[in-house]
Amino acid sequence: MKHAKDETRRKTAESMLSEMRKVYVVVEGKHDVAALKHLMVYAHTYEEAMRSGLPLPERVLIFTDNDRRGIEKAEKLSSFFTENGAIVDGTTGTRLLKILNSVHVEDILQPIAQVMEREKQKQKRIGELNGENLFGYSKVYGRGKVLD
Repeated sequence: MKHAKDETRRKTAESMLSEMRKVYVVVEGKHDVAALKHLMVYAHTYEEAMRSGLPLPERVLIFTDNDRRGIEKAEKLSSFFTENGAIVDGTTGTRLLKILNSVHVEDILQPIAQVMEREKQKQKRIGELNGENLFGYSKVYGRGKVLD
């Protein structure tokens, strides 16, 4: 049962990260940008987004920390982008933080790595059971098929 929950968490996190790669993401600071860069999500800081003169995107995903300051900044960003005609998504980031049991964006690397590692270990065990490395001694050729 625990593996099914981990699988669901992994798939949900992967789909959210995939969605984040397609839109303009705004985070609170440079540490958040660095953390997301490791996940191939390119984000902009709060200060960059609020700076005038930059071209405004059509869709914006606000991904701030789930604390008082983060919520305040998310509200300011949301009103700023909504007033300028952008479609704002403020829930995907919050949902991702909840799935990963995290409060801060910069801390999501470790929970994501743990979820991915569990899935990798599970796949490794499945591979071993399918004759890929049976009992750790030698390979069984033909993927475990009986050969004449």
